[in-house]
Order: sequence, then C-alpha cells, then structure tokens
Amino acid sequence: MTRTLNDDTVASDPVGISVSHRLLAMLEPELLDPPLLDRLIPSRIQRRQFWMTRIPEQLMHGDSRAALVVQRQPLLVAAYTDELDCVVQLRFPESFQPPMALEVGTRLLTVNVYADINNGVAPDLTLGERHFRRYGNFTPYIADFLSASTSAIARRIASISEDEWERCSTLADAWRRKSGGRARDGRPTRSFIPA
Repeated sequence: MTRTLNDDTVASDPVGISVSHRLLAMLEPELLDPPLLDRLIPSRIQRRQFWMTRIPEQLMHGDSRAALVVQRQPLLVAAYTDELDCVVQLRFPESFQPPMALEVGTRLLTVNVYADINNGVAPDLTLGERHFRRYGNFTPYIADFLSASTSAIARRIASISEDEWERCSTLADAWRRKSGGRARDGRPTRSFIPA
C-alpha cells in the first residue's frame, strides 16, 4: 500500500536512495546557496528547511515507478503512477544539464508521494481505469536527476515490468495529444503544482 510521507506506512516500492546535494543544486540552486535576503527572512529559512527535509525523505521512502524521456529540447519527462494510473509531463529548465545522456525513450525513475483524493483531483490529471481511488494528486521527483545512487536506481528500473513501461508510454502519448504542450515544472519544489 502506498501512502504519503509522515504516515506510519511505507510505499509499496521504495527505492531507498539518498539525495545528492551536487545534483540538487543543478535543479534548485537557491536551496543550497540562497540569496542573501533569503538567508535573513525567517519564513524563507523555514521554507528551505522544509524542502531540505522533504526531498531526501521522499527519495528514501517514496513510491518508485516508471518515467520516460518524451522530448529533449526542452527536456520533458513523463512520470507514471500506478496509484492514479496516469502520468504527468515534467518540463525541466533549459539551463539544467542532466547528469547522463538522454534520448527520447530513455527510461528513468520517478519517486512519488500522494495527496488524498478528499482534496479533489488535480485539474491536469486524467485518472486511468486502473486507479485505486485513494489519491487525487502526486508529487513526482526524477531520481536520476537528484541522486548519485545510480546502482540502486538501475536495479529498480530493471525490476519495473514491461507492462508498466508500456502503460507509461501510452499515457505519455495521450497526455501530449491532450495537453497542448502544458507540463508541470520538474523541479522538486514545484512538481506537485498542476500544469
């Protein structure tokens, strides 16, 4: 059973990886080297502290699923969840240099946490017929872009069924046709915000 963070249960497929501050700085430089003003304002300090706890916690305990590169310029990745049986498309900043070579179709790993369905379904999600009716949104982190635990990531990617990869690809194609180019911001502090 998959649950959100800060719950007494764990994800059905946690990958148990740690965050790389070097890689995190490539996506979210202000978290590790905040502007002077951010270093002085208590609310901004608390925000940074929240994310510097949340990101490693999600990578360690979140639900790991299939993700696919769907476009290189700009970089777009489809992140799948079996809980909602859907994907979201994540767009990464043009300035971001992925830590590996990517092609359309490259298999990646998303690590997800979920929001209760009682809060409603995020407007950019189309729940698939296989969804479990427990959650209405999810926050995907692309593990390959945030962790140097490449062996653990590769093992988990290899263990994902071909059916899940095919489902991710099919849903990614449907998203692209329907979305009109919309995508969520792929940075960890923004990937829960609907496109």
